[in-house]
Amino acid sequence: MMPKKTRAVVGYILAGMAMLVLFLYLRFPEKIVKDFIESAASARCPGIRLSLGTTRPAIPPGLRLEPVEAVFPAHPGATLRADRLTVRPAWPPLFRGRFAFLTEAESYGGRIRGRIDFGNILTVKGPFTATADFGDIRLEKCAWLRETLARQAAGTLKGSVSFNHAGESLRNGTGDLTFTLSNVNWPLTEPLFGFSRLDFSRVEATIGFRNGSLKITELFLDGNRLKIALKGDVILSDNLPESRIDLNGTLEMPGQGNRRVKVAIGGTLRSPQTRFM
Repeated sequence: MMPKKTRAVVGYILAGMAMLVLFLYLRFPEKIVKDFIESAASARCPGIRLSLGTTRPAIPPGLRLEPVEAVFPAHPGATLRADRLTVRPAWPPLFRGRFAFLTEAESYGGRIRGRIDFGNILTVKGPFTATADFGDIRLEKCAWLRETLARQAAGTLKGSVSFNHAGESLRNGTGDLTFTLSNVNWPLTEPLFGFSRLDFSRVEATIGFRNGSLKITELFLDGNRLKIALKGDVILSDNLPESRIDLNGTLEMPGQGNRRVKVAIGGTLRSPQTRFM
């Protein structure tokens, strides 16, 4: 059993810590912190304007932001939003003089958990690595996706992503993305085999990012009426909807005796063009 004197000392320490936390919460400089985060984000990513709602301290130590919205001034309708974002320091790298942060977000009905590690001593400038996993994201709730694809796609997304930035342009970074979509609804701008939309029970993809391009090593779309397997490249543009597509693969129609045809998809993300061979 802990001695009475020791219990008293521990009690005083805990009480002092509680008073310190309460003081920091009540006297938290919200506007200063909010302005700093927004200006730092604009300096790091000039094409994006970050808008924060309330900014409060979190326990364990960190910041709780709600909501958070990323606006692309060149495309005002294309916004990314998190209802809540919590950012906490990762302590072991900090003790070695490098910043690292753990993040948790609630967004579009789902959740995102991530980590970012900065390579230089006591600065967030320069190289960094970032990883995240996500789940239960509802595509139909995302205004950015609707604006980019020029259509209202629907489905539930889960997966993981990693990115390594060497400190130069973000386009020179490298990364990997794997994801699964379920209950997908994809409206078509022109009918395909008499369909005005495509429905897939499951979509799976494995994608790499190198030299400003997406390398799609696997993209499989599984539906009752169509099964599609694709691979190829997407050459990214500064204006993302105008990114060029170069995909090839096969299309199978179970309702027509598993008839199979070769398919090529070109054009842009906003206006894809499909050819059958």
